[in-house]
Amino acid sequence: MQGTSPVIKAVTIWLTALMLTIAAAVVVIWLVNAKVYGPGKQVENYLQALQDGNGAQALGLLNAEIPDANAALLDGDALRSSTAGLEVLGIEENETSVDDRSDVVVRYRLDDAEEQSTFQLEKTGTRWMFFDQWTFRPVTLPNVRVSAANQNEAVLNGARVALPEGSNTFAAFYPSRIAASYTSGYFEAPEQTGVLADPSGSLDLALRSQATPALVEAVDARVHEFLDNCAGEQNRLAPAGCPFYHLTDNRVEPPITWEITNYPTVEISPADGHWVLAPLEGTAKVTATQTDLFSGVQSPLVEEKEFSFGARLSVSGENISLTAVVD
Repeated sequence: MQGTSPVIKAVTIWLTALMLTIAAAVVVIWLVNAKVYGPGKQVENYLQALQDGNGAQALGLLNAEIPDANAALLDGDALRSSTAGLEVLGIEENETSVDDRSDVVVRYRLDDAEEQSTFQLEKTGTRWMFFDQWTFRPVTLPNVRVSAANQNEAVLNGARVALPEGSNTFAAFYPSRIAASYTSGYFEAPEQTGVLADPSGSLDLALRSQATPALVEAVDARVHEFLDNCAGEQNRLAPAGCPFYHLTDNRVEPPITWEITNYPTVEISPADGHWVLAPLEGTAKVTATQTDLFSGVQSPLVEEKEFSFGARLSVSGENISLTAVVD
């Protein structure tokens, strides 16, 4: 336009630049609102708090109520361990039929399995006029019940916890991997695991305690000691308090000796809150000289006698008590 003045051209350029700036600002605000303040970002912040072991932040973000349960899993290393290895595969924001609400679905891999969790959020206001404020809808944290037939403690996600009367209930965040186990010098329970994916879920981890090789070896040594003491009683066909003996109508001349030829195999198992030994079975050999009372003929006495007895086992800390029960 030849008639267009320089002033008009300048105004036109300025207005165009202003409109482009406003449009760019709108786009930036929209992107920031979606990426920094959107519901998906709030879920990301929550997952990060779990991975950081920051239970206070996670609880505040999730807007969750703690049930009447032990809180050992809700902070620190135990919480950090619950999401160790968490791999987020995707986060999807889904609008609901209710305005200003959103369901955020998180797909992830945890404990070598693919799972998904859904978080419900609602818009509760704005920040600095332009940015939406999203808040998790209130939930109650799920529970984990851990039980062990013969133990009053366990290790839960690396934290030692008490199991009064053999069980306890623990509050937990979600998603989380819960691992329970127990090991000591004399007893152990192989690890039991499970994944909590939503607030309505629950886990029941039952530990199956068993004797360690160290306990079996210690009890085996006590059994050997008891039987060796019995065999050491000289010139007795029936050593007092011992599970083996020999009956005969012949006269037996000393020396009378006993030898354990087959020691029992020790098997320890839990039962009714105690540890019990399976019947102890073995073989002992008696050696002496015997005289037939009718003919007066002497002959060697060499006989192997099978025996069986029970024993009461008590373990307190590092102390082991074994009491033979001989009929």
